Amino acid sequence: MQEQPSPEDEAAPVPRSYRAALERARKRFAGREPRIDAETAGVPYIDLGGGQGRFEIQVLGRRYVVSWPDLRAADDSGETANPVLQILLLHYLLTSDGITPRGQWVSFRDLPDGRVYYPAFREGSEERLLARFGDDIAGFLRAAEALGGTPLPFADHAFAFQVLPRLPMAVLLWERDEEFPPEVRILFDSTAANYLPTEDLAVIARYLAACLIRSAAGQAV
Repeated sequence: MQEQPSPEDEAAPVPRSYRAALERARKRFAGREPRIDAETAGVPYIDLGGGQGRFEIQVLGRRYVVSWPDLRAADDSGETANPVLQILLLHYLLTSDGITPRGQWVSFRDLPDGRVYYPAFREGSEERLLARFGDDIAGFLRAAEALGGTPLPFADHAFAFQVLPRLPMAVLLWERDEEFPPEVRILFDSTAANYLPTEDLAVIARYLAACLIRSAAGQAV
């Protein structure tokens, strides 16, 4: 998923390839049992009768509903999610295997094929956060608190975020000092690849970065 529109930007034009990827993801649900997918993903599944239902998935505290069997995602207002975010939600349901997050943090490079996707990951998430918060520590702390971040004893400032129900992520920030410039790192639970493919984890990191930046500006996420 390189050169994609940000999943938080509902108005961004979406390349045809991503619409095709969304349709491919929907087709992969053929023959699957939605209750099992919901259980392994750690999300509720509401049976509406008549072969209809819905998954309810929290994304950084914002609820999205994924309808069954047409597999279309919308927020609580009924607004259809950006196709990139829809792909992420469907891939989350498809990939999740139910393993309990271990609370062991790893870098993106430590994920399967993480070194392959690292340049896009670094540019799309860590460098964006560094540009925005490297010299605005107070802004970072406000944004992290607004997104429900839980403080961690790492770096100069660090927070864990429940990005998806079983996908915690952490953002670490080191302040500028006399010897070193500021730095930002994003970490993943060691089970992250049990819930999303590595390429998608780069995209969800971009989403987290964008939400923090929007939150610092006082915008809804």
